[in-house]
Amino acid sequence: MTPNSFFHVALKADDVDATAAFYEEALDGTVIERGHADDGEGATAVEHVALEVADKRVYVFDRAPYEATGDVESMPNGLLHFGFVVDDVDAAREAIDAVGAGVDWVMGPERFGDLRIAFLADPAGTIVELIEHVS
Repeated sequence: MTPNSFFHVALKADDVDATAAFYEEALDGTVIERGHADDGEGATAVEHVALEVADKRVYVFDRAPYEATGDVESMPNGLLHFGFVVDDVDAAREAIDAVGAGVDWVMGPERFGDLRIAFLADPAGTIVELIEHVS
């Protein structure tokens, strides 16, 4: 399985707005999306700000989508995961499982707005997101 591109990093912060402001002001980031927990449910019931920084996205969450669904215990602040774009999340999952890479599937695949996403923990425990753009 070959990802199409590296898409984003996701961070967890107690103060989403202050952390997003840092990336805006210090790294010339541009806010492209804000989401509020009250507007979502399950994985989307999170406070978040998405920023474009250089040529990638940085997402700042108050809690990870997989925390919101109860798939994992509370995560510490800092780096939550990073994401790769793939053509087909299901096919990517099958290809990864076929390799016998010793991963644990954390969440998904499931719909997240105009995306299908799945999260896995690699053998070292680092969480990786697979992202499929759907309409």
